[in-house]
Amino acid sequence: MQINWLRTFIVAAECENFRLASEKLFISQPTVTVHIHHLEQVLGIKLFEKNGRNIELTPAGKHYIYHAKKVVQGYNQGLQSLSSWQQGYDRKLTLAVSPLIASSILSYIVKRFMERFPQIEVVVQVYESQEIGNKVMLGDANLGISRIKPIQPELTCEALYEDPVILIAQHDGGDPESSPPIELNDLLRNDVLLTHNHPLYWDDLLTGVRSIYPHLRTMVVSQVHVTKRFIEEGIGFSFLPRSSVRRELLEGRVLEVHTQDVRLPMTYTYLVQKDQSEEVQQFIEFVSRYYLG
Repeated sequence: MQINWLRTFIVAAECENFRLASEKLFISQPTVTVHIHHLEQVLGIKLFEKNGRNIELTPAGKHYIYHAKKVVQGYNQGLQSLSSWQQGYDRKLTLAVSPLIASSILSYIVKRFMERFPQIEVVVQVYESQEIGNKVMLGDANLGISRIKPIQPELTCEALYEDPVILIAQHDGGDPESSPPIELNDLLRNDVLLTHNHPLYWDDLLTGVRSIYPHLRTMVVSQVHVTKRFIEEGIGFSFLPRSSVRRELLEGRVLEVHTQDVRLPMTYTYLVQKDQSEEVQQFIEFVSRYYLG
């Protein structure tokens, strides 16, 4: 039995069509048929039956697919474990992080952590904050770093740090010492507010802004990194967590606009965990000292 036969079987079962399976696997349709035929011969069972132009699993196929997935999963895990061992790792830490965290603070943290613990292999998986709790709950990640608290009561969640929200606009090219400051009312009157790039604070914040300027024009941009790019290109302005624009502010690519007319919220970054392994504890202690020490 070849592992490729099992992979083809699993994909064909998902697609319920040999042609679609061949496209997904980047092999010819006759090769898919041959793989399934060989597997059925070895097992001595019929795995698929026709359903119009498509296929569906037989009762035997439905019973066997669970075991096929376990075999392929074990094979892949074995290869990954061997590769990690060859690279000098003896432990593994899988992080599930939000796109905002991945594109702002994470690179510095991971670099320093890997320097401190070179024997731990760090794997970073990027998910929306709403998905992170479930990934940790299912064991797909050892630790989550999220912008929102998870809903699963079995998980432990603690705030890592506070992050104030600030108003960010395109740099006007003026000298910070002599140029007049950018006024909020001018932005509200002449530009577009880029909204909903954070999962929590936008509804209340937008209500407050509209109370000042009810004719405000808005544009929904769901990703922070896209929002920052739009601001740099002069498409609009936005309210963003300070940590997400730290580099852009230092490099003079955007400007912070100070305002007293709008009450700005505070955001939080959370550490989410289920089981505390040694490497999870080491990472939490390391990152907590970075922010709190």
